[in-house]
Amino acid sequence: MKLTHRIASLVLAIFIIIGVTAPVANASARQLKTGIAFVNASSLRLRSSASTSSKTLDYAYRNEVVVVLGKTGSWYKVNYNLQNGYMHESYLRYTTREDGELGYGALNGNKVKIRSGPSTGHSILTTASIGDKVYIIGINNQWFKVIFGNHIGYIRSDYVDLTEIPYENNDSSKSPLFFRGGKSTGLKPSPEALRGESTGSLASSIIATAKQYIGVPYLWGGTTPKGFDCSGYVQYVFNKHGISLPRVSKDQYKVGTAVSKSNLIPGDLVFFNTSGSGVSHLGIYLGSGQFIHASTSKGVVITNLNNSYWTERCVGARRVI
Repeated sequence: MKLTHRIASLVLAIFIIIGVTAPVANASARQLKTGIAFVNASSLRLRSSASTSSKTLDYAYRNEVVVVLGKTGSWYKVNYNLQNGYMHESYLRYTTREDGELGYGALNGNKVKIRSGPSTGHSILTTASIGDKVYIIGINNQWFKVIFGNHIGYIRSDYVDLTEIPYENNDSSKSPLFFRGGKSTGLKPSPEALRGESTGSLASSIIATAKQYIGVPYLWGGTTPKGFDCSGYVQYVFNKHGISLPRVSKDQYKVGTAVSKSNLIPGDLVFFNTSGSGVSHLGIYLGSGQFIHASTSKGVVITNLNNSYWTERCVGARRVI
């Protein structure tokens, strides 16, 4: 009887040890990616260890991209086409902050926070679950920049497992949509563009969202449907579609590209000087001479841009989609 109890106790202890150590093992398997690097040699060996005498695992070619996992002496530990190995620093252009199309990755944790910027100090846009796919479009100091659902945000890189050969590399059957060699292809990253939708469709979606909040009262400093100020309203609407904008109107006036009043299209931002001291108000252009904004007197409302009050105070427009 005593022997039976001892065996049962031993089995229980083993299960407890397994239960305690398993999550730790899973956590330790995660690895931060420190940056990405571009090959600047005609042919570069991927080696099994940090030595010229080690086995050659593969060859990478000029302008191909690798994900950097760490460094040993003058050797980078890298992931090249989903294979880990080592490459010498002399033949790589390494950066900790770069645009790069790495394709889809899979999350290896639950309730992973996708943030508006590359640190825990930034706001949470949404959360994702283990196995969810994110489309990686860059890295910023150990945080991947990703498209997920209707958001563009940042995830700490150790919570993302690489699942595809980077689209810039020769062995990939796919071509990059947004970036090649850290340079824009001319297509602005957005959830809609990734899904193959046009800018016109994106503008229509943004405008439809903006109109949902007609009648919401004005609230100075307001950034939620309980009450908006002008810039909080625009920021909130665009964030719903994965486009992050600065918080205040004068900073929003610095993003995107300038457009003239005669070339406005739906979805453009129109800016005004209502205080006598520079940009202090803005709204979203709807087309047909109308814009929607959070008015101090009426809350969210649609207004005629050609009204003399607004015409006299209009200081410019920006295109951010």
